[in-house]
Amino acid sequence: MRHPHARSLVLALGLVLLHPALPAYGASGPGGLRPPRLPAPARLLLPRIHSPRDDQGRTFRVATMTTARRAHTATTLADGRVLLVGGLDGDSYLASAEVYDPAAARFVPVGASSEPRAHHIAVLLDDGRVLVAGGERAPGDPTETAEVFDPASNTFQRVGSMRVPRIYHAAASLPDGRVLVAGGYDGARTVALVDVFDPATGAFRPAAPMVAPRSEFTATALADGNVLVAAGVGGAARLATAEIYHPSLDRWQQAGSLRARRGGHVAALLDDGGVLVAGGIVGVHAVATAERWNPATNTWSSVAPMAETRFGSALVGLPDGRVLVAGGEDDDGHTLASVELFDPAANTWSRAPSLDTPRSSLAAALLEDGSALFTGGHAPPSSWASAEIHLPRP
Repeated sequence: MRHPHARSLVLALGLVLLHPALPAYGASGPGGLRPPRLPAPARLLLPRIHSPRDDQGRTFRVATMTTARRAHTATTLADGRVLLVGGLDGDSYLASAEVYDPAAARFVPVGASSEPRAHHIAVLLDDGRVLVAGGERAPGDPTETAEVFDPASNTFQRVGSMRVPRIYHAAASLPDGRVLVAGGYDGARTVALVDVFDPATGAFRPAAPMVAPRSEFTATALADGNVLVAAGVGGAARLATAEIYHPSLDRWQQAGSLRARRGGHVAALLDDGGVLVAGGIVGVHAVATAERWNPATNTWSSVAPMAETRFGSALVGLPDGRVLVAGGEDDDGHTLASVELFDPAANTWSRAPSLDTPRSSLAAALLEDGSALFTGGHAPPSSWASAEIHLPRP
């Protein structure tokens, strides 16, 4: 099993990666940035499609995007539209952006971002704008730049830059409207540095660094206003550690250790205040395992595994508390169309209707009607401009 950086895709986001955005996770195109990784044998990449075993809703195609893209971000705006930014079309880095309008069921181009970027982060701000930061603008060229998208004018505006370039970083909103941007890979090393973006000033300010440098991890805003970061890659090794950031104290504390060292996974806040972590890479293998963080005990415990190993997938938390995980790539190198549904009350997974197209490095967003929009991605060597909606069963 290859490390997620070993081919032209991965996650999402974010990571982002991604990140994801997030976030979602991903890797740069051929010849692009490659953080330290564990070696693994090559293998043939083939699509794999599974039919659902249970009736858990339905999935259907919608309008085609204006541009094929993978390793992009998808952010639901306050007006219900979904903003798609950047990514890659094949090996070409994109500055283009577009919005999906659910009322018209179509994608519409908007103003381009200031520079191409993929595997970046995108976070909705309290004032309705969207912060877009970091990512890779060319192979081996991560960026420290950031910009905000204004949905009123459908345009981007540059804001202050982060202290270091970042790719495979993670971000989360803070209770006061600021945005925490943490970790990632700066082109030379994995970093523990943290910057906080203030929408009022358009500037980033340094915050306390994480205990451990990490990339390809997840950052989840908790119900109490703190932020949980989990696992990831720290240099040449994957991590099992987790940390909590307290914004009122500008301080990090340990948050137990996961059952497995993993990176390129996905994570979701659950209704009980806990956090679900699923899939990713453990060692050199994609895994189906999942675990859950308990805020009362600050500990991790295993839950039922998914039916399939996967990394580079996309996650959406549904309004009823369940969690959808879709697409990605399995341990045999197949690009997946399968979708799985996690029930936090039972700690179990069930099959949901598969996507029409196998997708890895896709992006996902929750729509106002409670359905999930899945966009783009690829099954090597093709990138997709298609999009699909999953309508869950009540």
